[in-house]
Amino acid sequence: MSNSLWAIILTAGLFTGFLMGYSVPPMVEVGMIGGAGDAAIGAKGGIDEDMEEYYRSLSLEADGGQSQ
Repeated sequence: MSNSLWAIILTAGLFTGFLMGYSVPPMVEVGMIGGAGDAAIGAKGGIDEDMEEYYRSLSLEADGGQSQ
């Protein structure tokens, strides 16, 4: 009984650790956790004018060239 209980606890711990390993790094990268303070969630350093123009052109392509 004691050995099977420890096996279940070990299996649950390993599974939980596996899931935490996949969920924590993306949260650190976007600044949700890790002491980023009041920084906005998203791209670090903001979006410069070139990047904004790139996304605007993608938006126009998706709309078929129609602007709003």
